[in-house]
Amino acid sequence: MIDQRQPLLNQWATSIDKAARMGALSSDTKAISIREIGTIAGPRAGALELDAGFDAGRLLRTLAADDMALTRQFVPWVFVGQPAVYMQGRFVRIEAGWDDALAQKMISVKQLNARPNGSGHWLAGMNERGRAVVLHLSDLAPHFLIAGTTGSGKSVCLRSMVTQLSQRGDRLVLIDGKFGEGLRNLDRLPGIVGPLAVNIDTARSALAWAVAEMVKRYEQGDTAGARVVVVVDEVQELIGDAAIVEMIRRIAAQGRAALVSIILATQHPTAKAFGDDASIKRNVTGRIALRTADYKASEVAIGQATPRSDWLLGAGDAYAVVPGQVQRVQIAYMERREIDRLLTSTPTIAAWPEYNAEGVPSGNTSAAAYNGAELAVSLTNAYQGHGRPALVKALESAGLGKPGVERAMRLLKLGREQLDALRGDGWDVCLSADGIDTADDANEM
Repeated sequence: MIDQRQPLLNQWATSIDKAARMGALSSDTKAISIREIGTIAGPRAGALELDAGFDAGRLLRTLAADDMALTRQFVPWVFVGQPAVYMQGRFVRIEAGWDDALAQKMISVKQLNARPNGSGHWLAGMNERGRAVVLHLSDLAPHFLIAGTTGSGKSVCLRSMVTQLSQRGDRLVLIDGKFGEGLRNLDRLPGIVGPLAVNIDTARSALAWAVAEMVKRYEQGDTAGARVVVVVDEVQELIGDAAIVEMIRRIAAQGRAALVSIILATQHPTAKAFGDDASIKRNVTGRIALRTADYKASEVAIGQATPRSDWLLGAGDAYAVVPGQVQRVQIAYMERREIDRLLTSTPTIAAWPEYNAEGVPSGNTSAAAYNGAELAVSLTNAYQGHGRPALVKALESAGLGKPGVERAMRLLKLGREQLDALRGDGWDVCLSADGIDTADDANEM
């Protein structure tokens, strides 16, 4: 039956092209010139890529109108799911799902016969051209979000990824926000640092270890060791804890150069899944978007308005997204017996060190990320009661460069927190000609 897919795509392309030339795709009956049509027989859906030049906007509006009512009439097979119409580069792209007889739903890692090498690499699945898709943690995509609702294939995707990374020499920290349901037993894979963290307390401890390892690497100038990958499944169950959100933020913001990466997985990809700090979502630039519940969840999962993951077909149908590239992929599963064969190790750490808030670098102790001169200017700015624009100017005047909005806001917050801490400890803060002086209340006043 799979052999029938290309003739169906050719029939689809011919009917669209004929209708465009006859003016049937335009409300003003003016012909739309389609210069080229590409056909794609993907594992889960057939697609056309239409090069309409300057007519692309008219063609897109027509095909997408009224819940794609016109588009649906041209599909020459009994499609499943929701057809999709959107711009991809200069092409108007149309997708329609294959029925079960034409689809390829079950694709194993072993079947793809590809063995990615190197730290942070894993075989994600098969793309629309029938080729293996290898994703990796890189400077462009040091962190990933895996999002998908029930039945989307999220757990299969995550378990396959973790198992493969464990074979690359990476060190893994596993955290599961639903009591171990998604990552159970994977802490017996090679390279696992500590036991599977399954609640708020152990999640704090595991993340604290990862943050401490990141800071140690920066302080010692050792950023060439084995990559540390922190995997957090069902992250939305943990973001109510401020300490956890802050540690995730720090890893996402600062982990890249230290080879500390974070993988966040969730059934509910909403802004709230990242806490109140938008920088987490901004720094997690790699995405695997499986089927999501709605359009808003799709925007968070993919990081942009199109394509729409809420129109995917479930069971491993996904978009793999890295900066500058989007591919539709059928996620490859790792055979259960293959995973079981690899469950032969014990974690390096028998129990996570007890979490101690005082011992973990937090938002107001980010010395690893800022130099002393920046901290001094920030503290002076806080004493004077100035906002971010004044702080940016002060940093530039001091020859410290012009920070971006996020870094400037962090420095502003840091300066105010340090000022409050000094006053809370009984110090009177005075502005002298040389900058900030501090005097103990009891002795100097």
